[in-house]
Amino acid sequence: MKKHSVLLNEELCVGCTNCVKNCPTKAIRVHQGKVMIKEELCIDCAECIRTCAYHAKYSETGKLEEMSDYKYPVVMIPPSFYGQFDGIEALTIKQSLLQLGFKKVVDVALAAEALSRKTLDFLNEHSGMFISSSCPVVVRMIMIMYPELLGHLIPLKAPVELMAERVRSEAEAEGIPPEDIGIFFITPCPAKNTTIYNPLGLEKSRIDMTLSVDLVYKALLKLFKEGDKEKTVHNLQSEDMELPYLGINWGQNGGETQLLKENMQDKALSVSGIHNVKLLLDELSINNIKGIKYFELLACNQGCVGGVFNIMNPFQAKYNLLKLRGKHQNWIRQDLDKYNFELESELQQIQIGKLDNDLEKAMEKLAELEREIEVLPGLDCAACGAPDCRTLAEDIVNGKASRNDCIFLLRQQVGSLADRMSELAHTLPPVMKRPRKKT
Repeated sequence: MKKHSVLLNEELCVGCTNCVKNCPTKAIRVHQGKVMIKEELCIDCAECIRTCAYHAKYSETGKLEEMSDYKYPVVMIPPSFYGQFDGIEALTIKQSLLQLGFKKVVDVALAAEALSRKTLDFLNEHSGMFISSSCPVVVRMIMIMYPELLGHLIPLKAPVELMAERVRSEAEAEGIPPEDIGIFFITPCPAKNTTIYNPLGLEKSRIDMTLSVDLVYKALLKLFKEGDKEKTVHNLQSEDMELPYLGINWGQNGGETQLLKENMQDKALSVSGIHNVKLLLDELSINNIKGIKYFELLACNQGCVGGVFNIMNPFQAKYNLLKLRGKHQNWIRQDLDKYNFELESELQQIQIGKLDNDLEKAMEKLAELEREIEVLPGLDCAACGAPDCRTLAEDIVNGKASRNDCIFLLRQQVGSLADRMSELAHTLPPVMKRPRKKT
């Protein structure tokens, strides 16, 4: 089973440590001039992909040709996808996806609207503070770094899984054999690809494969150039002609909270960008934020429009979504009973970072760790291949690094050795005559 979707091309890596310093979970090291990703710490946030100037980090998804493996391929559009296009009607985009060979096109935004209504009900029935569980990067970060906040994650499925489950159920109800149904999701980021193979709160994902936004965008662009982008949408089913404008708003930061605020007296807050999210979680973990009932936390800058698979810059894409929504204020009428909102299992802490499984040995290593921290310079320069001095100290204690990996300690040792060599060079054994000092 694949654990992660962020991959490394070692031939392109020059060991510059930019990704090491920018990783929010300290999952990256540089050893022997090449990057190494600690899988247990990776949350697929793709910050290393954004940071790497040498394109050594990358991610892969499925191919359009693989839809031929299914007799009834269905494609699910994320809300952020519409932001990639300027001057092309949303229904034209959906029609063009049918031309690529899909039998059905559905909007994940429809499930986003349903989830917003369910979230409102949940928040009205429960006291305390809650965090959206729709961004898999944020959920994994909490599972690894902030287990004390796990109880505050709202226990509801993400829109993409809700929609996939509904589509599969409806297709089977129409008599389509389960093995013929292939559900494809156009993903803006690697993290949502990871959830297919390593789902959160589910035994198994209902999605068969993801397709990256840039891959599908290029295929559609070719169609637009070949034909008339304003052609009729007669192939779309009637229920697919109506766009869930409010749900499409989920594609940018603040889209979810905007649907909640009217009923929550502005007690909802949206934060985007993984480093901003981390700062907020730091404050929440020490109970240092008051008065806010619900947090919409998104790992990518400006929300899903900032995913690394997108073509359009996030600011233009956000504007395109706002323009698409316009003055639309109506919810799509739908039966919420068509969705099974509840997670199948509780979100559990991911155990990482233990110094030792034996408590006595762990205490000894902790004391050793503190001694190593005192010795290291505390400059956090990452020249050693670790993100900071404390992380290097942990690696030293665990036998994965040495003090000599620190360039400053190494220079001190070389300087001391040079001084000693100079002293020895002028030291003569007793049997040799020492030169007389000039008077």
